[in-house]
Amino acid sequence: MRRTTICRSSRAAVLALAALPLLWRVLPAQDTTKTRDTTQAVQPQDTTQAAAAFQGQVPSSHTVSRGETLWSIAQMYFNDPLLWPEIYRLNTAVIEDPHWIYPGEILNLSEMATLAQGGDTLTAVPQDTTSAAADTAVRAAPGDTIAALVPVDTAAPAPVDTIPADTTQLVVEAPPPNLTESNETIFDRRRTNQQVVQDVLRSYIHQPYRPVRAGEFYAAGFLSEAERLPWGQVLGATEKPAIHRLSESTSAHTFAELAIKPPHNASYHVGDSLLLARLDPGLETGNWGDVVVPIGIARVTAIEQQEVLTEVVAQYGRIHEGHVAMPLEPFRDPGQVRPTPVSEGLKGKLLRARDPHPIAGAQQFFFIDKGRRDGVTVGDVFEVYKPREDYPGGASEEVRGVLMIVHTRDRSATGLLLRINNPALDDGLPVRLIKKMPS
Repeated sequence: MRRTTICRSSRAAVLALAALPLLWRVLPAQDTTKTRDTTQAVQPQDTTQAAAAFQGQVPSSHTVSRGETLWSIAQMYFNDPLLWPEIYRLNTAVIEDPHWIYPGEILNLSEMATLAQGGDTLTAVPQDTTSAAADTAVRAAPGDTIAALVPVDTAAPAPVDTIPADTTQLVVEAPPPNLTESNETIFDRRRTNQQVVQDVLRSYIHQPYRPVRAGEFYAAGFLSEAERLPWGQVLGATEKPAIHRLSESTSAHTFAELAIKPPHNASYHVGDSLLLARLDPGLETGNWGDVVVPIGIARVTAIEQQEVLTEVVAQYGRIHEGHVAMPLEPFRDPGQVRPTPVSEGLKGKLLRARDPHPIAGAQQFFFIDKGRRDGVTVGDVFEVYKPREDYPGGASEEVRGVLMIVHTRDRSATGLLLRINNPALDDGLPVRLIKKMPS
């Protein structure tokens, strides 16, 4: 087998070790963080680059010469040795350690040249120190941060790295104003006082007036007037409770399914609306029948053999088995007309409150003994009053409340209490028409 001899003598190793000091002298490294000693001999610089620096023109690149440092290069081109970190930042691919650079390395200055010729960071401006305008500082263009003035000496230019920085003519832009911290966003813009007032006034302009709404009409209740109404029987909610209950009674809520047994010979169809109500005892005197108190509205969803299934779409009270249901009476919207004041209007009397509890405030329902056959319509306004006493020194007339009619029957009507002046709205007090809806 053929053998290859790499080294059989120690002479090669000795020669390699002897050559190391010679190589070290050829490419010495410089500490770039320290300025050069001006007493040492300065090597000749590139005259083209030096001339460009004195004319305020920064080249796109620079070749490192022996004895140069980043400090001196920044001083030569930008008249500010403290800008050496910017040169290092642009040449991290060439310079491993900013403290050491080597002759022959090509440094990129293109980005700093652009800034120097009109960028946003600094501007190198030549200045003739022998002219009369030497004391005038040249300001940077709008948006610039620093404008450095480079003096030009036409007599005998000193080495560039020995020119001291002219810090007396640096023009620094004023800091931005202090901004107070706030949690407001662009969506939380404060309205002016004028906008607030306009919003308030706008709510009162062209506001539609509706004397009676559908909800008030269906929730009012009425007197049956001893009429035989087509009541069906509420069987209860079809959904069984998940928790065992001791009571067999069930209650239904809005959107729950409710089973209803229709009356004999009744014909219900899918989509029909039914009024759910409870029947309270009527008046002790007079043939006024039961008090019908609405508790909800249901819509038929399915027809079974013995019952109909409905869905509760509105609820005014607790719904459970034992209540009654009948076809919903259609509501005739009176529109946006307003009642007209009348004098010496229709007179009647207050029958009773729909609910037997004490009066706590307005928005309660009362029955009067005047109805459709007397010309009473939905939207009419009555006032409840106590007549003046006919003996000398007696009390004068007192208005105790104002009612607006929200439901009418043949001989009676239901009024919603709008204003209460005296809670003593006793049964039998006289009422009179003060505002009449146009016919």
